[in-house]
Amino acid sequence: GINDDHIEIISGMPLSHHILGRPEIKSRVPLFAMTGFVVGFITSIALNYFTPALYPIYVGGMPLFAIPPTIILTFEISMLGLMAFSFFGVIWENRFPDYRPHEYSVEATNGKIAVVYDCPEDQRATLEVAMTATGASSVGKPEVLR
Repeated sequence: GINDDHIEIISGMPLSHHILGRPEIKSRVPLFAMTGFVVGFITSIALNYFTPALYPIYVGGMPLFAIPPTIILTFEISMLGLMAFSFFGVIWENRFPDYRPHEYSVEATNGKIAVVYDCPEDQRATLEVAMTATGASSVGKPEVLR
């Protein structure tokens, strides 16, 4: 009777959502990464072609727009954009820094799995009986870490 948005699983080791029976969490980090790649690619093309066009220096019959150095710089700047946007996407998606208090169970550190849920007070007794009936080793309010 509790919505998935109000349930959190705490474990001392990383467990897949398939093992825990939880819905898959959709990540937007690939979208951030591709956006960073496109921004880096456009920036590198602009730098590689507009800089020589603004400041033309002809050296020993070499072309003004040389392709091999352009390929290397385009790759490097595109990857720099991809990595930077991915990094900030992970930070934004995980809401760093987060100074709000969080519920925690010390037993989760010792190898157990804690199920933390938020429910109305009138349902609390019914849910505690249901958790005990399904084999929960201990039922109670979690600690709040600040």
